[in-house]
Amino acid sequence: MKYPIAFFCCLILGASCGDKKNTADHAAYHNPMVQPYTDSIDAHPEIATWYFERAKALSSVNEDSLCLADLQQAVKLDSLNPQYVQALGNIYLELEQPAQAITAFRKNLLLSPGDARVRLLLSKAYLENKNEAAAQQEVEKVLAAAPNYPDALYWQAKIKYVQKDTTAAINLVKQALAIDSGYYQAAYQLADWYASVDIKAAIPQYEKTFRMDTLDVSPLFEIGELYKQRQQLQQAKEAYRVCILKDPDYTDAYIETGKILALQDSTEKALRQFLLAIQTRPGSAEAYLNKGLCYEKLKQRDSAIVALRQALVFKPGLKAAQEALLRLK
Repeated sequence: MKYPIAFFCCLILGASCGDKKNTADHAAYHNPMVQPYTDSIDAHPEIATWYFERAKALSSVNEDSLCLADLQQAVKLDSLNPQYVQALGNIYLELEQPAQAITAFRKNLLLSPGDARVRLLLSKAYLENKNEAAAQQEVEKVLAAAPNYPDALYWQAKIKYVQKDTTAAINLVKQALAIDSGYYQAAYQLADWYASVDIKAAIPQYEKTFRMDTLDVSPLFEIGELYKQRQQLQQAKEAYRVCILKDPDYTDAYIETGKILALQDSTEKALRQFLLAIQTRPGSAEAYLNKGLCYEKLKQRDSAIVALRQALVFKPGLKAAQEALLRLK
């Protein structure tokens, strides 16, 4: 599923290292968006705020390992700031370190004991650490205080799903949507769960989810994926076509359409889809791989080799590209 987690996304931040030597050595600290905070840290390394602000800047350029270091330094300098501690917990979750996230969120609760959002983040960390009982306990504490809190109902649904109780999960997420009909995350999740049990319910739910945010065509793409999984290839192509009509830059829809056309021995048509995919995402190793495979099928050896080598530039070690190049020797 390709969307941010509704009530977590605004909390997720990054961090970077507080050591002056490391700061000077890492290029990311001199990114134009980051440089002002690096300068402030160099001038005042004792001020936690600058590490926290640089953390946010580093997060925006996807430097998670540096994000972690800065947040650790911010918390070290100001250990009683709940905002810093919560951000540290979030970056631990992003980096798939749930045990450390649990420690951070438990401390966060001590600093902000009435914050239901933090308790739900703690529940998330427990669940990712495979402690379902503890995750459930934290959700129940929130629901005891606020029985109709949509985020808590949604997270309880996630726990039920992990416990293989899909029916209970669906009912809980429906409750959340009955309380907040605009809850995008819950609507998308409901469509995904329907997809595993009832395609007839899943498709209208994906369409409804798309109408909640027409700038994100991912739910429409999921319809194509659903049809493809069921080998209903004509319906899948039509779903991908609708996706592209709504967002001509949605690369994955071109790639999946091309794959279907290639299976149907429409190699030249497939090639056109992969060329369009490259136009929308020039760094797509998958698009270059499939472009090369089309050229191989069309007996255009030199063009195939160029495309396959380019795929390996963007994704070194891509096995399918390596195998195709061996065939073309």
